[in-house]
Amino acid sequence: MYGWWIMPFFGIIFLVLVLFIVSRFFGAGGYCGRPHADRDSIEDLKKEIKALSDEIRELKNKK
Repeated sequence: MYGWWIMPFFGIIFLVLVLFIVSRFFGAGGYCGRPHADRDSIEDLKKEIKALSDEIRELKNKK
């Protein structure tokens, strides 16, 4: 009977661990905690696309 206090203790530790994992899973802005470096590369690609579309527009205007 004296050892039953440990079961709720393990339950609380398990719940805190699950909450931490769920917060990392959904709180990172994506699944599985993807790094935010992807956002930087997306911004770089958008800038490159903008520059290329400007070049295309200039080439069309030269004709």
